[in-house]
Amino acid sequence: MYYYEDNSGLLLDIVILIGVFSLIIFIFNSIMRKLLNVKRPKWFSNNYVNKVHEKYDKRLRLTSVIVYMVAGLYFIFTTNNISSDTDFALYLFVLGMAFTGIQELFRAFMEWKYLEGKNDYLFTLSQVIFIITLVIVTFRSDFFGLLAL
Repeated sequence: MYYYEDNSGLLLDIVILIGVFSLIIFIFNSIMRKLLNVKRPKWFSNNYVNKVHEKYDKRLRLTSVIVYMVAGLYFIFTTNNISSDTDFALYLFVLGMAFTGIQELFRAFMEWKYLEGKNDYLFTLSQVIFIITLVIVTFRSDFFGLLAL
């Protein structure tokens, strides 16, 4: 574990860690796309399989926003201990990961059900499993020794 006099070294390490993870995920996605023969979608676009997928995905997003707001209000009105801020941030991160996982699993289901003869659902499932594994390993290793949570 590293100790810093100021947060500049820690911030640099976190930026490097995020950059390395982004590169790892990019390489994994590129390899899986070639193996499964899946087209790359446009950056930052919502590629819905059909109208049903669009409708339920928007409902999932709305539900996640409502849950975040309720969790935030609950934290504001019930907590007067500053040391629990880290616990709350971790709680929000886990909530975000859970909702993202649910959305991606729903996408994989819709791709499996409605896109015949395509491996898009296999790519989506492999991506979800890989990212969840990467996040769990990162947390279990205390960010590879950078932080002590």
